[in-house]
Amino acid sequence: MHVDAAAFLAALQLADSALPTGRFAHSAGLEALLDEGRPSEAELAELVESYVCEGIAPLDGVIVAHAARASTLEQLTELDGLIGARKLTPAARVASLRCGRQLARLAVDLTDDPLALEHEAAVRERVLAGHLAVVEGALGRALGIGEEELVLLTLRGAASGALSAALRLGFVSARQTQRLLSTLHEPIARACARTRTTPLAGLHSSVPELELLALAHPRGDARSFTT
Repeated sequence: MHVDAAAFLAALQLADSALPTGRFAHSAGLEALLDEGRPSEAELAELVESYVCEGIAPLDGVIVAHAARASTLEQLTELDGLIGARKLTPAARVASLRCGRQLARLAVDLTDDPLALEHEAAVRERVLAGHLAVVEGALGRALGIGEEELVLLTLRGAASGALSAALRLGFVSARQTQRLLSTLHEPIARACARTRTTPLAGLHSSVPELELLALAHPRGDARSFTT
């Protein structure tokens, strides 16, 4: 199977933890889990799988897929409004907007695609809020990354970010983190397939345990993460 080298390298760049988006400043509610007791490895795996497959895939993942198909700023504007209306907790909105705006700023350095640059300008000027999933889809398309690969990047990135937070919080070791991430490959692939056939009318996100933990996060005595 032929792989487009430029698109593959662009995908690696977007997936790189060194990409300056601030993604790893957010724990997705896991930091508050410390106050609830230490989860077992199996419990953590189940929690992260639920977060990715029931929280990220049917909302952010669907928006990424549709943003990758968008051909006008008006379409991207609609997607930005749709996801913004469904980020119900302050932590989810903060993470989506801060990371999205940071990623949008990179568009001028990474591509000369007219739509991506128009979108970057709209985010910079606050014409658009700048949610991460919309930026990922728009910029990824401009870089030649396929829709399926972009959705996989989004879902795998969410899993990696959550497990990285668990590692830094001392829940798991580095080796356990890689083992857990590997066990999530098949669920992520299945979630990706569902995501790409989900219409905008089917947008939803349901991870109540993590949402409640995220709401408790600001009341913690000491915090290592922004959210």
